[in-house]
Amino acid sequence: MTVAEWRNRERRFLRTPYFITEDMQSAFYDDVVNNRNSKHRYYAITETVNVMPGEPITELIGMGGITNIEWENGNAEISLILDPLKRGKGHGAEAVDLLLDEAFNNIGLEMIYGEVYNCGNKGFWERIVEKYNEYSTILPERKMYQGIRYDSLWFCIREKKWRRNK
Repeated sequence: MTVAEWRNRERRFLRTPYFITEDMQSAFYDDVVNNRNSKHRYYAITETVNVMPGEPITELIGMGGITNIEWENGNAEISLILDPLKRGKGHGAEAVDLLLDEAFNNIGLEMIYGEVYNCGNKGFWERIVEKYNEYSTILPERKMYQGIRYDSLWFCIREKKWRRNK
């Protein structure tokens, strides 16, 4: 499956309410992911599998990002999408750990925030927030999906708490 297919399949989780074509995803990759001046940093999430003994291959299983970087304020948003067939195997938690390490140690940010809609994978992000003993709140009626308004969970992870709790 491609990133565009994952995004289309999981629209209830995402801010983009419309279907993404392969051309749109390709343009995003060219214009944002490959743009060194972009305020977004995206990373491939991969898994090495042994299809045949001695011949491991690396598969793309997701994309993670540090997005909407505000250099002057030292904060940014976290973004994560995984192949739905690869969920529940620890890849998401490992990817978040690597994204936070990148944000705090390499980019030099002080806070990462995120928002997940209650029609999506709220439990995963609640466990991440709990792991770092951080702040979250419910924002009412933030997402319209299939004619229903859903609340969202907004959270932040601060560099100081991340260091203490990792």
